[in-house]
Amino acid sequence: MSEEPSGPTEPEPCGACRGGGTVVSNLGGEPHELPCPWCDGRGLFLRDHDAQARWRAESGGSEPA
Repeated sequence: MSEEPSGPTEPEPCGACRGGGTVVSNLGGEPHELPCPWCDGRGLFLRDHDAQARWRAESGGSEPA
């Protein structure tokens, strides 16, 4: 039987940007830095965060059925 931590845990670094808060995108043909969509540029793992929600909202798309 394992015990769960009783107090607050240390924040985990974002795996996508390795805690830096930015990623390099090649969309548009030229590499450029942008805020990491997985952590919103914070550099910390965000539990239950949907990195694609912003893009679906902007394009008017929806979830596939």
